[in-house]
Amino acid sequence: MASCPTFFKHGKGIMIKIASIFLAAFLLILIILYCEVDHGIAPLPGTLEATIYFRNEPPEDTQGIYLVVAPEFPPHAINELFHSPNSLPIDQDTVITTMGLPYGHYEAVSLWYYSTRTESNLADILAIPLDPENNYLPLTFDITPEEPVFKTKMYANWQRVNRDAAIEGTIYFNGPFPENTLITAIIAYLYEPEESIEFLLWMKSIDFSIDENPYNYSLPVRHGTIRHLAVYWLAEHAALTDFQIVGFYEDPNNPGQSGKLNVSAGETISNIDIYADWSSIKP
Repeated sequence: MASCPTFFKHGKGIMIKIASIFLAAFLLILIILYCEVDHGIAPLPGTLEATIYFRNEPPEDTQGIYLVVAPEFPPHAINELFHSPNSLPIDQDTVITTMGLPYGHYEAVSLWYYSTRTESNLADILAIPLDPENNYLPLTFDITPEEPVFKTKMYANWQRVNRDAAIEGTIYFNGPFPENTLITAIIAYLYEPEESIEFLLWMKSIDFSIDENPYNYSLPVRHGTIRHLAVYWLAEHAALTDFQIVGFYEDPNNPGQSGKLNVSAGETISNIDIYADWSSIKP
């Protein structure tokens, strides 16, 4: 039995790559809330062998890194995912690891990173093999009786998950949390999302530990530009793309429009307050 970890506008190919990365990251977050995965007691007949090459040094707040495999991408259900039960080594330049899998078709394999910096254990994809011949979608593979072992290489750059800046402020809600709340999160975006997939496509950082009113937040981010900082709500049993916005940081010079934040490495931007309105939730 494998139990869940304690801690989930340029070219078309690049957009799909980013979407793949952040969709998987958000699915990871839901695993924390939902699942205990049972893939059976008997040994699994197939094997994934991944050779992972690391660059740079892991952030000081690294909790661990875990191998995750998705039979379908994006998954229809959280318990479809296979993951390593323990962290891989984080102090080596090269790591070779294996995972037992049943026979079948798999649409993604990735290396997930967990931070200890926040209560919610921010999640990131540290590495994910992509297929340049298939619009840079995640690399697919098959485990069969004829070919029970699949080998792949993964390249992990620790700088990808080095959140070297932060945004701080207070979120004020105009009432109590709805009873059917699954997640209330503050999310930083590279661009303001307009369509469902873009809620995952442009995500740069998320903290889903919001559980009180008012809520003082400190959101670790990678230095750069944040064009949309907002509070999103997700109901119990909702689809993964059914986020609903309840408030966002407004441009002080243009109320009603998203404010842009430029964050430098080592910088903490403070007093970025957001006012959230539960009445904006649609039934």
